[in-house]
Amino acid sequence: MNNELISIIVPVYKVEKYLEKCVKSILKQTYTNLEIILVDDGSPDKCGQLCDELAKEDDRIKVYHKENGGLSDARNYGVLKATNEWIFFLDPDDYIEPFTFELLTLIQVKYQADLISTKVQTTNEYEKFSKEQFNLESSKIVTKEEALELMLEDKVATVSACAKLYKKQILEMRPFPVGKIYEDFFVVAEHLRLAEQIVISPVITYHYYRRPGSIVQSQFTDKRFDFFDAGEYNRSQIKQFYDGNSVEKALNLKIVQGSFSISEAAALTDTKALRNIVKKISSLYWSIIFNSKVSIKFKFKYNWFLLTPNLYCRIKKLLKRSI
Repeated sequence: MNNELISIIVPVYKVEKYLEKCVKSILKQTYTNLEIILVDDGSPDKCGQLCDELAKEDDRIKVYHKENGGLSDARNYGVLKATNEWIFFLDPDDYIEPFTFELLTLIQVKYQADLISTKVQTTNEYEKFSKEQFNLESSKIVTKEEALELMLEDKVATVSACAKLYKKQILEMRPFPVGKIYEDFFVVAEHLRLAEQIVISPVITYHYYRRPGSIVQSQFTDKRFDFFDAGEYNRSQIKQFYDGNSVEKALNLKIVQGSFSISEAAALTDTKALRNIVKKISSLYWSIIFNSKVSIKFKFKYNWFLLTPNLYCRIKKLLKRSI
């Protein structure tokens, strides 16, 4: 993909405060052959107007206004509008390192990959960049099993659709599920299965800004159970298309880890939902206890939660307030 065009898809909804900084991080890229697709997903604030204003500053920016359909629908719409075969997703409250697309293109050329995953750094401070140096040699080819396990472990890679360069065909064959939250988690195993060559790079390119009010940080609703549906859908993919049981062990751990934050939200308003969560993750007990990769500390935390979930959630809430 020597100097090929890359489409960056930014779904936009209620992010007036962050959008310009997000787009500026794209415009500062050392690799410049970019198509920047801003999808205004029926945002009720001034985001649509801001998108149009940003487009006047750089002719690489294309703006599409549509009725609200949610994050998955906006991403899928962006894929349809993309004019080339390379896709990158950037959420509108996040930002990227200036060398991101230079690194991704060099990796693609070197390994002929059709899915490349880089590292995400979570931050509470906007525009705090990594001190890590550009490093092409640290990237490596992995099997779909190795890639999925790494992403489920959330260390070198993540299940998020962001911080990845996709060949468009993968996203056309398996679009994001409309109407779901945790949409990235739903499709991660399928996307990896559809890729012919996968490369993982441990270099931080993407900064995930943990802001109050984002979908996965907001209060509890029954939609949060989409997380468990996504887990079981991935399990069906693993059983059908993946080799070895280490991937399923990593999935079980991911489900338990994710359930803690969901439970803390549920404990405030919905004790029935909390009981359902306990029931779901208690079925994974022996997989967690006999997993040598799981620390003693985590196993203690897991047992504590299963025995007294309300007490666990109350203490976690008090500890967060004291920080």
